[in-house]
Amino acid sequence: MGPKDIVRRAIACGLDIIAITDHNSAENVKAVKEMAHGENLLVIPGMEVYTREEAHMICLFETIESVTQFQNIIYDHLAEGENDPDWYGPQYIVDGAEHILGENPRLLGMPTNLHVQEVADFVIDLDGIIFPAHIDRKANSLLHALGFIPTDLPFYALEIARPYEEAVQLHRFLKNSSLSIIRSSDAHRIEDIGSKATWYYMEKPTFAEVKKAIMQQEGRRACLVKEQEAGNE
Repeated sequence: MGPKDIVRRAIACGLDIIAITDHNSAENVKAVKEMAHGENLLVIPGMEVYTREEAHMICLFETIESVTQFQNIIYDHLAEGENDPDWYGPQYIVDGAEHILGENPRLLGMPTNLHVQEVADFVIDLDGIIFPAHIDRKANSLLHALGFIPTDLPFYALEIARPYEEAVQLHRFLKNSSLSIIRSSDAHRIEDIGSKATWYYMEKPTFAEVKKAIMQQEGRRACLVKEQEAGNE
């Protein structure tokens, strides 16, 4: 799944915004942004961090520079050892023209030694935004790992994997949550891109506006259903 395929698929699906959130690394974010240059597609730099609690956290940033700083922090807290390409598969690093620049030797699929609070602190220091990924799953869910969603962490959103009504049946608190509830494709295959999406109501497609929408600021908001389709309920 290379940068060209990702951008083409996103555009074909009618997406305006995507985030690149590989596990514990942001090496290929720049390549996707370069491939999307000149297209009506905002590519948000990000990372899906695997915490000490064995939970996945989505971390989003405005710039390549910010996510690279964050990546360097995460790299200092990865499990020791090197990736085995024969077992886990190669971890290619590519450029905007899809030339292979090398392989990432790190154990990206393993938990870091950072707690959620520590990851959140680093993200906020870099003016990013953080929220728990796929909380309605058993695997790598903060809710499953802790049994609750901490209220003292700087979360403004919760990501769910299931359709909203199914997720609410499992976790009733979602219905009355003051946090934004969002869905993302979490695509590991090209055909999964666009399979789930969130509608963002904001002035223009920028990271700053997405952040405001997630934080429900200045009238911006994130919705799981396009409002006219929901009958403005």
